[in-house]
Amino acid sequence: MDVKLDLYKVFTEVVKCESFSKAAKALYMTQPAVSQSIKQLEKELQIRLFTRTPKGVTLTNDGKLLYEYVNS
Repeated sequence: MDVKLDLYKVFTEVVKCESFSKAAKALYMTQPAVSQSIKQLEKELQIRLFTRTPKGVTLTNDGKLLYEYVNS
């Protein structure tokens, strides 16, 4: 599978779960692997996708646009 496609898959799951940890469980990955995937995607796109809080994550405006695009 294409690496970028995997990154978008991780991104979509984090959005659905609103948590890196919950997304990691759903994807059978470790939380650090999910975090690294999101960091890599953010670096490639040169945008910040999530606002991180102690209670989880929320999408930034750029993240919302990407999520709409990925789901179309």
